[in-house]
Amino acid sequence: MPGPVLLEVRERRGRVGRVVRGTFWTFQALMLLGSLGTCAAVGPFLSRPDPEVALGAGMFGAMALGTIWLLWPLGTLVLGVLLLLTRGRKRLIEAPPPGAAGPRP
Repeated sequence: MPGPVLLEVRERRGRVGRVVRGTFWTFQALMLLGSLGTCAAVGPFLSRPDPEVALGAGMFGAMALGTIWLLWPLGTLVLGVLLLLTRGRKRLIEAPPPGAAGPRP
């Protein structure tokens, strides 16, 4: 008779892991909103008749997007590593017998 079938499962994240996961996704949303918001805020000023205003708006938009495009990958890298480090531990559990029914609601 073969030995029991073992399944590899992960435990739930701890409190710190859940905070890191929430921070990761909040950061992603803020960076996306920052990129779209910068484009939306600068757009009306680029079509102004005064060339100095249009040039200033273009320079501001380029600097703002450049900053976001620098911070977004760096922040994703740091928070992504923290996200991987705060995963739940791996566990090996026995598989239920083939005829056993799972919990019923």
